[in-house]
Amino acid sequence: MFNKIYIVLLVCFTVMLHAQPVKVSSYETLIETAAYAAENYDYETAIEYFEKAHAQSKDPNLMVAIGDMHMLKRDYPKAEKVYERVIKRDKRDEFFDVRLDWAKAMKAQGKYKQAMDELNSFASTTESDSLRAEAKKELKGIVLIEKYAENIEASVSFAGESINSPSAESSPAFYKDGSLYFSSMPSKEPIILDGKEEEYHAKLYMASRSPQGDFGTSSALEEAINRVDFFNTGVSFSDDGQRMYFTREKYTNNGVKNAEIYMSLRTGDRWAAPNPIESINNEFRSRHPFEGELFGNKVLFYVSDMPGGYGGYDIYYSTIKGNKYETPVNLGKSINTNGNEFSPAYKEGTLYFSSTGHPGLGGLDNFYSSWDGSKWSEAVNMGFNYNSSYDDLFLRFNEGGSSAVLVSNRLHKDKKKFKNTETCCDDIYLVQIRDLVIDLKALVNNEKGPLEGATIELFEGSKKTPADSKTNFLTNDFSFLLDADKTYTALVTREGYYPDSISFNTNGIFDDYTVSKTITLKPKPEAPKRRVSRNEPIALKSIYFDFNDDKILPDAEKDLAYLKTLMDQYADMVIELSSHTDCRGDNEFNKKLSQRRANSTKAWLVEEGVAPARIKSVGYGEVKLLNKCKDGVKCSEEEHQLNRRSEFKIIAGPQTIEIIDDTQN
Repeated sequence: MFNKIYIVLLVCFTVMLHAQPVKVSSYETLIETAAYAAENYDYETAIEYFEKAHAQSKDPNLMVAIGDMHMLKRDYPKAEKVYERVIKRDKRDEFFDVRLDWAKAMKAQGKYKQAMDELNSFASTTESDSLRAEAKKELKGIVLIEKYAENIEASVSFAGESINSPSAESSPAFYKDGSLYFSSMPSKEPIILDGKEEEYHAKLYMASRSPQGDFGTSSALEEAINRVDFFNTGVSFSDDGQRMYFTREKYTNNGVKNAEIYMSLRTGDRWAAPNPIESINNEFRSRHPFEGELFGNKVLFYVSDMPGGYGGYDIYYSTIKGNKYETPVNLGKSINTNGNEFSPAYKEGTLYFSSTGHPGLGGLDNFYSSWDGSKWSEAVNMGFNYNSSYDDLFLRFNEGGSSAVLVSNRLHKDKKKFKNTETCCDDIYLVQIRDLVIDLKALVNNEKGPLEGATIELFEGSKKTPADSKTNFLTNDFSFLLDADKTYTALVTREGYYPDSISFNTNGIFDDYTVSKTITLKPKPEAPKRRVSRNEPIALKSIYFDFNDDKILPDAEKDLAYLKTLMDQYADMVIELSSHTDCRGDNEFNKKLSQRRANSTKAWLVEEGVAPARIKSVGYGEVKLLNKCKDGVKCSEEEHQLNRRSEFKIIAGPQTIEIIDDTQN
């Protein structure tokens, strides 16, 4: 039996590298190739070969491994779906521990209510003390949500395309002249390491900033800083601007192999060739340097996975004496946990850092701890806006504290997809701390009271794209930061309810003000039902295919999920699942194409747990046209579309079944 792979996510700077695929044939070779790729953090290749192996064996252990790879890629919707399949088909609780991973995947998407229910159930029934503790930590982060600071004054915006690429950005840091330094690997596609790739490593960039706050075109620092064949990241500066710290890292695919901290001195308007800080570099990984102060001395905070810590990466400090850096000291258990701590940043007696070990909204959250002259306070979650259900780190304030930057893989309307996922890669966000705070406080109810799970999209003026959008799966209250002298429309939606909207403006507001609104949604009537009999064809209207392709498209899954529900409801039902084409093209080709499409549709249902013997897949090609559009007859595209359809009919089991009647929609 294949053992589940647990890999510690070592990378804050997600790069999406994968090796050149090799030609494999046997099942054993598929497994070996997938496992080797997984162990070397090559998640793309691992998924590809685990899926090929699973297609042969249907071994659920491989599905778990595929879910793990999606989770490590931070493709949370796919991970959730794969884990859910495993759990639904697990009749003997062989994969009970996967429920914790499933809950984490839901929490990472902000599905707090669903995650909380599963975490409660898991924590109360698991026999593993360590997994129970982990579940309780994740659960505590959700329970504390109502106590986290709302930070409504903190306006978070996407830093823009002059800073962010489709790939990954990391470690933004303000220089004293207002310019922004950061690390980036500006690739538009995942990089295949096949020996033919050009220089692809992350470099340090600088972008100047105008008085209006806009960033200019970024440019890479000189090669003396951006050493070829190294990932150059983790940049920060001393208060006087004379020292620049950064990290040079070597990766094995997406995993950090080694990392060392370097320091460069400012010479005129340039940075001198850097030198490694030998006293804190060793055979372990040292990363994320940031200069601060303790006990009246300058110190360098940084993270390391050296032995003797509390687990994973811990935060350490090294006292600076002239040009020497003394023996590192661990910051202790108020800050460090058995998880990972990253991205320390010090400002006026407060240490800001990110952590997976303290309870939070999900993934890495930003925290702070205050220094009283002798010890650190307990870590405090920074709360909303600074944190999300996704990974949030590298929170760094400007000199005056009026703005900040942070790094996150959170969703945003301006964010570019990378390899068809919106959350694989980190981007830089700007945080503006407003003096005048105008906000919307909205409550969503139904006729019985508070309604969870609604979505509010906030539109400015006549713009067609929402300025902000939030979904609250846990409660019915929403908060939005508003601008003065603007008109707004808030569109409120929720599955099973009619949408509603409210309009308002912020004209003439000169002091802090809260716009309070309550929206009551009306439920849609229950969908009408109708009875269908054996051999009566039932159209699956959302199942369609790209031209000359048999791949199931995402839009088809709504109908397929409903058909799966019917198969579960009528446990003895056997169906014929058919696919039909229009008349265009060769008859034999159309028949084969429709058979492949019917087979793909069946495969989806089998993957969801329906027994293969309950589905007969048939490709009819063009022999069962619904209208006049046969060969030689001129027809519109709409008329041809009517013939390109998927259907099912009962061929054994119940004489009749009840289905939702969508003919009235």
